[in-house]
Amino acid sequence: MVDVVKLGDRIEVLVRDARQGEAQVRNLLDSNGVKGRISAQNYHLQLEKPTLENVFVMLLRRKGSVPQSIPFPNGGKGKQYATAMGAHDNSDRSVAIAARNLSRVFGKFQSVSNLNLEICYGEVYGLLGANGAGKTTAIKMLCGLLPISSGEISLAGETGNLRSAALRRRIGYMSQKFTLYDDLTILQNLQFYSGVYGIPLRQQQSKINWVLAISGLEGQGDLITGKLPGGWKQRVSFGASVMHEPEILFLDEPTSGVDVLARQQFWQLINDFARNGTAILVTTHYMAEAEQCNRMCFMVAGRKVKEGSASDIKSAQLGQLFEVRVAQLQPSYDLLRTQLDPWRVSIFGDRLHIVLDRPDVELPEVEALLHKENLPFGEIQSIPFSLEDAFIAEVQRAGGSTP
Repeated sequence: MVDVVKLGDRIEVLVRDARQGEAQVRNLLDSNGVKGRISAQNYHLQLEKPTLENVFVMLLRRKGSVPQSIPFPNGGKGKQYATAMGAHDNSDRSVAIAARNLSRVFGKFQSVSNLNLEICYGEVYGLLGANGAGKTTAIKMLCGLLPISSGEISLAGETGNLRSAALRRRIGYMSQKFTLYDDLTILQNLQFYSGVYGIPLRQQQSKINWVLAISGLEGQGDLITGKLPGGWKQRVSFGASVMHEPEILFLDEPTSGVDVLARQQFWQLINDFARNGTAILVTTHYMAEAEQCNRMCFMVAGRKVKEGSASDIKSAQLGQLFEVRVAQLQPSYDLLRTQLDPWRVSIFGDRLHIVLDRPDVELPEVEALLHKENLPFGEIQSIPFSLEDAFIAEVQRAGGSTP
């Protein structure tokens, strides 16, 4: 296989030849008794064209530019609570993070409105939304950094003092803007967090060495943190937030400013912690990243408008999606949005994506409309919904806006 990536409830396999690759994947799954939940054949295989990110990663791999996979020096705490909480039993997982009618008001502005969430141990849950949707406000309330206006929160079974030192040692948090002290060296930052989180002295050095290794900064712990490039700083921040093997991990746009390979490394680490039982809540703007979550919700103006796995959300979309290649992108887009519901038309690169309920009737009408306005078009084909298609449609139907 050229590449294998875990994407929430699916696995993406990049192969050199579609027919031979499909046969090889099917043979591997069958011979190892792999079970699925979609079809009578235990699993479902679907052929799709490589994305631009697939191609880019493949080229980088050929050049050997792939970050090393370095195992976390696990102190055993993660496995203990993973077993105790039933984190490896999909049918009976314990709830780690719960929110009931959670709301936050700033003056007259409703930032978060009646948000309900349940996130289990061993689960990666994503909050997705445009800027200002309320994601960061929600995550700050859930980890006790921001008072709530109304509602209830439960963390690791605790509902009382969510700011207690004992509970905070069971939680990891990586802020969108602040995790590390810029005027300290990398080593000083990591030593500080080791002490704050109560990591035993005998484990501190091995965990600090691990953070430096995954950050590509071995032997450079004396560098001033504030002088690090953004991507490296994000890696150190992530390492600092997980050194103590938290039961619950909050990540607010953890991969902002990092390259595609570093993002893959981040998500490999995130999935490793989830497999050990950590409950993880992550916010992101990257749809490719959101595919990695077991479940997610779309937020619009502080409200949850859709929840489920990536596969469930895409399969629940209204209508049928078509990709249209046009010679004049913007005029064609503007025209079709005057004739169709605006959420049904979107731009993807040099193409248009159009959602139709009755394609046998509406597709000829779209073609006639473009032809009448002298807007040439080429191939029109039916394609499956991507998560980005689903996100744009759900946000616009809910009355929000997308850039």
